[in-house]
Amino acid sequence: MTEFVHKPYEKIYVRDMIKLSLDDLIGMMSSLDSANAYWVDGVLFASFAMTESEELAKKEMQDQMYLDKIVFAVYEKYSKTVKSSTNLEIGVLNMQKSKLYKDLIKWLKVQSIWNE
Repeated sequence: MTEFVHKPYEKIYVRDMIKLSLDDLIGMMSSLDSANAYWVDGVLFASFAMTESEELAKKEMQDQMYLDKIVFAVYEKYSKTVKSSTNLEIGVLNMQKSKLYKDLIKWLKVQSIWNE
């Protein structure tokens, strides 16, 4: 039988964090192919990986990930969809049970950008 091993990343490097208004986040997400945002602990967000390369693949094998950016907005209560003031609507995926995303949002909330 195949052996399965769960091994989380040891480090995730985030190149940019962008705090947006809810309307701006919805507008940006609605223009993408997959118009879904994630929600965890009062934060609506999306993360974008860097363009894949052989070097990044090697880093992944060493339990490291590089994110190009995280865009986020404060959104206190989870809902399956969210609408902008101009009636754009996107889907929202509740990732509350993901340890990785919970840790990400916990880390994000102590960064200086959180209070901007």
